[in-house]
Amino acid sequence: MRLLHRRQLGNDGISSADEEEPHGLGSRSKWSNNGAPYRGVHASGSTTPAPPPAHGHDRAPAPSATVLAVVVLVIFCCAEGSPDPPGWLLKPLAMTGLVYLGLKLLTFKRWGDEHRAVPRFLACFLAMLVELSVENGMVWLVSASDTRKYDNVPGLQDNVELAIRWAGQQHPRLWWAARAKWVNTKHFLGALLALAFSPLWDQVPFSGFGLMSRAVLTIAASRVLRMACFMCTVLPNPQPGCYARRFPPVPATAWETIKAGYTTIRGFGGCNDLIFSGHAAFWVLAPLALQSYAPRPRWAVGLLWIALVQACIRDVVDRQHYSVDMLLAVVVTWGVWNALAWVYPHTQPLPRRKPGAAADKPHPLVLGLIAACLLVAGVIVIGGKA
Repeated sequence: MRLLHRRQLGNDGISSADEEEPHGLGSRSKWSNNGAPYRGVHASGSTTPAPPPAHGHDRAPAPSATVLAVVVLVIFCCAEGSPDPPGWLLKPLAMTGLVYLGLKLLTFKRWGDEHRAVPRFLACFLAMLVELSVENGMVWLVSASDTRKYDNVPGLQDNVELAIRWAGQQHPRLWWAARAKWVNTKHFLGALLALAFSPLWDQVPFSGFGLMSRAVLTIAASRVLRMACFMCTVLPNPQPGCYARRFPPVPATAWETIKAGYTTIRGFGGCNDLIFSGHAAFWVLAPLALQSYAPRPRWAVGLLWIALVQACIRDVVDRQHYSVDMLLAVVVTWGVWNALAWVYPHTQPLPRRKPGAAADKPHPLVLGLIAACLLVAGVIVIGGKA
């Protein structure tokens, strides 16, 4: 019995089943009520807390990102169709928010973790910009190459649209919910940016640059697949006559046609870039990212999924896309997101910070990078009408 007991406890009196693991969201059972990890169980049945890790930084994973969830709720409560606040109120609020964000950036203690993730983010961000630039030209080219662009070809039959319209006739409230102007791309971008900045308030035990590396690379990779899909098969737009309303006549030469896609044609909206939806491919990133890096409270993640479903249904009944475009956008982007988990794994939260450790200083170039990225996001989403 004594030999068996010693084998169970090991040479140092610690059960081999309770050897210390890197702490994270999946190892909550290793933590006591006051946040101290258990080293093991002694023969007497008592437990002894382990000393703090010798490396890393001083906070455990936040059990619930409540502040982040409230911010997401506020963003999604500002419906697309609601009236804008008066200018005398909006400008002071915006300036106050920017000043507060600047102060949090300057007083943030864990800049060392962010600096290590910057090269990875820059590579992913540049890949996204290259892809979006190429895609802008492809959207024009697929519309220009449509041999029936002037024929007012009727759209394809969409059984989901037909079912929603039938249900709307039976229940007017369902029709109102399907067509309600609730959220758009800016809302989902706001939720994604709120997650990226949430480490400033210790809402998630991850790097903002790290998790956004995975997000922007998912945008690039999924939209490469999107380009391949819509360039392979040209589907008629659900609204006949789209080309005449949106694009100029096709230039005489091939070179001028290609050149127009990068000099004359602006924005990311086309006529035949349908399968699959670029909007839905971006919208789904917000619930996927929150589900991965801030899964609690669950109602915030659920709110994003509900908003995504409503936005996709509205695009279908408004005949901006076919339902298959929206379905494939969600499924393909979800698959790409999971495939790119290695870029910044959500199973490896940042370690703790040593008690009393000096705050890391922000690098001016990194602060400039944040400002530049926010500007690019504004140009793409607002200026490009993505």
